[in-house]
Amino acid sequence: MILLGVPVLAGAFLLVEAGLEHIRAPKALARAAGTGLGVARLIAAVEFVVGVPSVIAVVFGTAELRWALAAQTAMYLGFAAHLSWRRLRGDDSDCGCNSMGTQVGPGGIARAVLLAIATCAATALYPAAALPGGGVAVLLVACALVLAVLLYTLPAAVDGKAA
Repeated sequence: MILLGVPVLAGAFLLVEAGLEHIRAPKALARAAGTGLGVARLIAAVEFVVGVPSVIAVVFGTAELRWALAAQTAMYLGFAAHLSWRRLRGDDSDCGCNSMGTQVGPGGIARAVLLAIATCAATALYPAAALPGGGVAVLLVACALVLAVLLYTLPAAVDGKAA
């Protein structure tokens, strides 16, 4: 089950990064989400506040933070639903995922759905998805960081830049 921890940790790293990016530049998120700046700032704060304890829950196996994994599941499900709704409407403008200006498309939707599934499984099986201690944990965290970078760029690589 430790292999399940790697994509879940990568998803948590993505939430932390997205939260930091959206805190720094909430206008892009507000435009993409169709909200005002206040709601965009709230979304950014929630991304960060859910992402950090999710990282801690996976890395250290802290049972009290299982709620963060459930919240991470909900966030990725919500994001997948929002992107799917925009795609069905024919809106291929900036998805608001990150500062790369990626258009809404199947890459971003698939990423959100797969991260939601992995995180849901990790929440149900917790603490089995928590990383083991020692050198193996360091290697798995490094793998999760590499996967997070790949997942960060996936929508832009698959879906292209927003017009």
